[in-house]
Amino acid sequence: MFVINLGTHSKETICMRNKYLIWTNYSRKVRILAAKMLLRFGIPLLNTKKFDGFFIKFRATTFLEYFLRAEESYSRETVTVHWIRNCISGSDVVLDIGANVGAYSLLIGKKIEHSGGKVYAVEPEAGNFHSLNVNICLNNLSGTVFPYCFAIGDKRRVSEFFLSSLEVGSSMHSIDQPVSGNENFKSKHIQGVLVESLDTFLEEPGISFPNHIKIDVDGSEKMIVENMRKTLEDSRCRSIMIEVEISLSEGQIEQTLEAFGFKETMRERMGGRENFNILFERV
Repeated sequence: MFVINLGTHSKETICMRNKYLIWTNYSRKVRILAAKMLLRFGIPLLNTKKFDGFFIKFRATTFLEYFLRAEESYSRETVTVHWIRNCISGSDVVLDIGANVGAYSLLIGKKIEHSGGKVYAVEPEAGNFHSLNVNICLNNLSGTVFPYCFAIGDKRRVSEFFLSSLEVGSSMHSIDQPVSGNENFKSKHIQGVLVESLDTFLEEPGISFPNHIKIDVDGSEKMIVENMRKTLEDSRCRSIMIEVEISLSEGQIEQTLEAFGFKETMRERMGGRENFNILFERV
C-alpha cells in the first residue's frame, strides 16, 4: 500500500487526500479507459481474469467483449456463478446453449478439466464463435470445452439467423425473424444457420449426455424447452440454468420443467426488462 504522511492536517483533509491519492481508487477506471482507446484503434487486448482461484484468459477485439464478457460476467450473474460453484463438479458433462465468447464455458472447463468432465459450448453467431474458439485455445481447454456453431431450436432444419449487431460479444440475435424478445430490430446481417433440437443433437454418435444445461438465447428458450422432453425425462440431467423472458414464457417454461421433476431454487432479475436467470434442480 502507498502511504503518505499527512502531518497535522484535519480528518476531513486526510479523507479527501486519501480519496485522490490512493491509486486503487482509480486503477480500474484508468484500465477500462485505456482498453476502450486501444480497442478503438483496432488493437486487440489479452485480459486475464482471476476468479475462484482460476486464471481465465480472454482475447478481446471490441469493448463490449472486453468489458461485458471478460470483466463483468462473473460479478454480473450471481445465480449462474452459484450454479457453477455448487452444482457442477468432477466428471460432469455440461451443455452451454448460447455460449457467446465463452465466459461461463471457460470457467466450467477450468473447474472440471482435470476430472474427466467436458463442456459443449453452442454458439451460432460467427464473430462470437470465432472468439469462443480463440479463448478455448488461450486457456488450454481444447479437449475439455467443445465448441459447436449451430442453433438449438425445434427441429433439424436450415434457417436464417438475424444479427442485431456485428460487434463481437453482442447478443440479442434471433432465428427465423429479426425479433428479440417482443421487440423488432433492424438486422445488421443475416447468417445462414442450421437448427437442431436438443433431443436430436444428443442422439448424435460421440455426444455425451449432459448432467447440467445452461440456456441463454434471448427469446428462443421456450422453443428449446418444448423440444427437449426426452432430455428432461432422463434423470442424468440434474440441473437447468436458464434465462427466461417472462412475457414470452407466460409461465409455460416453468410449468414444463416442474412437470419433469425440476424445482426452482434460485432466481435473479437481469437488466431492466422482465428477464430472470432461474436455476432449476431435479427434486
